[in-house]
Amino acid sequence: MATATINAGDIVRLKSKQEFPNGVVLRVSDLQEVGGRKHRCVLSDGSATIRGIIASQFADLVASGELSNGCVVKINVFSMNAVGNEDVMLATDLSIVTPGNGSQPMDTDTALTAHNATPEAAGKPAAGKTPGDVTGAKENSTPMLSPPTDFKSSKTPGPTTAAGRTPVSFTPTPLSLSTQKTAPTPPSMSVSDRKKHHKIPQLNPYRTDWCIKAKLERKAPLRSMSIRGADIKILTVDLVDDTGQMIQGTFWRAAAERCADQLAEGKVYVFHNFKVKPADKKYSSVKADYQIDFTDGTEVSEAADQDTTSMTAAVEITPIEVLPRRVGARAPVDVMGVVLALGSLGTVKRKADSSELPRRDVTLGDMSCKSVVVTLWGDNAHALAQQLDGQEGKVVLQVTHARVTDFNGCSVSSLTKSVVSLNPEGPATTQLLAWYSTAGMAPDRFAPVGQDLPGTRGTSGGSGAVPSRERFLTLKDVSGVTAESLPDDKAVFQAVTACVAMVNSDSQMYYLANPENGRKVVDQGGGRFAEADGRVVERPEHRYVLSVKVADHTGESVLQLFNKEAEAVMGMKADELAALKDAGEGFAAALQSVQWRPWSVVVMSKAREYNGEKRVRHTAHKVDALDWVSEGQRLVTLIGKYGN
Repeated sequence: MATATINAGDIVRLKSKQEFPNGVVLRVSDLQEVGGRKHRCVLSDGSATIRGIIASQFADLVASGELSNGCVVKINVFSMNAVGNEDVMLATDLSIVTPGNGSQPMDTDTALTAHNATPEAAGKPAAGKTPGDVTGAKENSTPMLSPPTDFKSSKTPGPTTAAGRTPVSFTPTPLSLSTQKTAPTPPSMSVSDRKKHHKIPQLNPYRTDWCIKAKLERKAPLRSMSIRGADIKILTVDLVDDTGQMIQGTFWRAAAERCADQLAEGKVYVFHNFKVKPADKKYSSVKADYQIDFTDGTEVSEAADQDTTSMTAAVEITPIEVLPRRVGARAPVDVMGVVLALGSLGTVKRKADSSELPRRDVTLGDMSCKSVVVTLWGDNAHALAQQLDGQEGKVVLQVTHARVTDFNGCSVSSLTKSVVSLNPEGPATTQLLAWYSTAGMAPDRFAPVGQDLPGTRGTSGGSGAVPSRERFLTLKDVSGVTAESLPDDKAVFQAVTACVAMVNSDSQMYYLANPENGRKVVDQGGGRFAEADGRVVERPEHRYVLSVKVADHTGESVLQLFNKEAEAVMGMKADELAALKDAGEGFAAALQSVQWRPWSVVVMSKAREYNGEKRVRHTAHKVDALDWVSEGQRLVTLIGKYGN
């Protein structure tokens, strides 16, 4: 059996990408199978930990018990990967240094104590430290370690139902979502009495024994979904803990029906044993990288401490000039601005019950010198009706959890869970009001964001949709347009400066067309026939349908160029390029000659459906040779705006 020692500090060196030509020795804990014969674990050097994945070729060692919790391994070959904000070590070659204590889970510090302690010292804390000190050190130095493995209720099991479970009870007995029959467990600490909990920012997909304490910020109505012909109940909740970060969770089937009645908004609950997975930004209603799936093994209990003072969702203000990029996205936004104008208080009749819903439009402006109309609905419209009258230019309005729409180009609408605040506390409010007064701003100096930004919605063929160039846009902005943010019949226009990096000669580059109307011509009966209008074309011409890759300092994008725009880029008609290709000479040189020449391009981005999937296609709506004098003057003007 190999001999080696654990060196404190190796984890830090691993994370800093230092090399270990002779391998690294670490202790294994929290060993769990993740499918495909792979196992995940926590690896420790005695002072820090890192998440580990053990390759499938060592599954037999795990099955035999030779590789188990508490064992010391020498990892000879490994790779480091970044998953989210966490480093993960993939071990592909290792050897056992010291065997473990079996297959039962053990947290890292317990394993270290068991390995290093003498029989006489077993179970005693380190010299000079009380048990409380040891516990505190563990909680602070290794935040990703497993919580205690036994979280069952301290109550004696009561009568069982037909499914074999005790009846659901939220206080103080935890609610288990499982419908499977389980054996009674010995009394231990209740989940609701747990003193230490994981924080929402710590959650990641690499374990399931999470335990969080969070306020139920929002509970959506119970809904149904048909999956493989079965009617499945789904309950979605938004949770926030004392870090201010929110996360969305989903209950399924019978658990969804139970929790729909028993969970209450505004109360604090403890959730234990659940799955974490990457958030589907298309459907998520909160701004988070992950979301929670509550499983059959999840336990939910009402927290003993119901203090929600610190459980307030953090505010992340979206600048007004960025709002067009959020059109159509499900994720809500937080906006703030000086009140520039007030609309009259009115009502809208609901379609569902013909009741009158109050509404009021408020125009906000921020330091980007852009303005946006925010529509307040319901109680928010009523509550601010009198407070805002006559306060134009004097107060700051903040609206959290609002939705961006394409009404009038770009606008913001409050939702039922939106929070509207006048002059919210914080330096942002003071700074915004000071800037407005000292810069001599007035409502007429703000440009509506829905009319002059390249995100303006317009018909795909309208020349009026061509954007102004009052902002410096790049291909990164073009690539940021997604199918989810684009309605089927609308397009986004953005003006960029880019070079042609490559002309794709593998796809169709041109077609034969009627020179009068550009309609496609096909060979039929020895002649050229236009199918669209049923006419014979004596002398058809070639027309471009080029696919080119354009690039700038931020990235690349594929554009479609039609005849007029392609002729400008190629510097020749399609007939000439076709003749070069047929002759076999000069064709490659013609394609290379257009590379790395800068152009001023208006890119039209529009969503189209291919084989049932929506994709964005970027088309060159307009191509112009770059005028260096006017371009330089435009850039100088834009640079000057940064000073304001």
